[in-house]
Formats: sequence, C-alpha cells, structure tokens
Amino acid sequence: MTVSAANAVDGVSRGDDHYVAAARILHWAIALLIFAQIGLGWYMNEVLPDHTPAQAAVESIHISLGLTTLLLVLARIGVRLASPPPPLPAGLPRWERLLSGAAHLLFYGLMLALPLTGWAMVSMGTRPIAFWGLPWPHLPGIAQIFGSPVPRAVRHEVSHIHVYILIWIILLNLALHVAGALKHQFDGHPVLWRITGARPPRPEVRRP
Repeated sequence: MTVSAANAVDGVSRGDDHYVAAARILHWAIALLIFAQIGLGWYMNEVLPDHTPAQAAVESIHISLGLTTLLLVLARIGVRLASPPPPLPAGLPRWERLLSGAAHLLFYGLMLALPLTGWAMVSMGTRPIAFWGLPWPHLPGIAQIFGSPVPRAVRHEVSHIHVYILIWIILLNLALHVAGALKHQFDGHPVLWRITGARPPRPEVRRP
C-alpha cells in the first residue's frame, strides 16, 4: 500500500472520528442499565412471587434504575446536540446511512419511552415514588388524563406496552444495532472505534 492510500484508510478509521468522552461514557452506562433493567424486570415479574417483600425490594431498585436511565438519556441527548456524532465512514451506501440514522432515532425514542412508561405505571398508583431513597414526584398529568383512580384497564394496557411491546422492540433494535456494527467492522467501514475510544491498528505502509 502506498503512503497516500494508507492515509486514505487512516482518514476513515483512525482520524478524529470518535465520539466525545461524555458521549462514550453515557453510551456504555445506558447500555449496561438497559440490560440490567431487562434482567431485573424478568426476575421481578417471572421468578419472584407477587406482592412479596422480595418483589417490592427488587421493584424499588428497578424504579430507581429506570429513573436513572431517563436522566442519563436526557444527558446523552444534550451531549449529542452539543457535540454532533462523527461522520460515518466514507463509501458507506446511502441506504445504510439512512438505516443507521433511523435506527438511532428509534433507539432514542425507545430509551425515553421505556422509563417514561415505567414512571407512568408507578404514578397511576397512590404510593409515593422513591428514587434511591429520595422522594420523586408522580408523572404530571396522569390524574388529569386518565382520572383518579386510574381505571384498571388503562393500568393493564400501559403495563403491557412497557413490559412486552417496548421491551421486544428494543431487544430487536439492539440485535440489529450490534449486527450492523459488527458487519461494518469487518467489511472495510469500521465504526466500533468511534464509540470505544480505542485506536485501530495502523495499516502496514509499503513505500514505493
């Protein structure tokens, strides 16, 4: 490979094309929280007996983690607006660029919808909400929209959307997201370096 060709490759995979540090930290923190929340939700609803102290304890952690996720997602959106993401690798087909953009928009929508619907669920009851032991307000407008007390059918529908529909959509989107990142990593358009902060190995340079 000539020096100019090496520089061209270097410009795609090694240039200043990383997300800022705050974006990288928030990305991985939110990813870990999402997986933790899915595991806790399954354990709470499918393993622990209903209406037991153990279930209530896990639910309290689940609620606090969900609200933490909501705050971090809002921070992530703020960072993205303040520091736009690096450009996608050169040579990526237009349809893949459009698909990548759509997948990211869907992700942000889901990352907001999951904690918001969870917050709505606990706000439909009369119990106070605790955020790591501190008081947290009920979601504004719940009583005005659905009435007080909130009808059982409404609570069931919101629970179904939160526990089943949104979870399966985000799992599917996660699978596509990971598959797409791995595909690009090995098809000459590496993108994993952008979010890890690591530097890819330099290609071997053969001088003429």
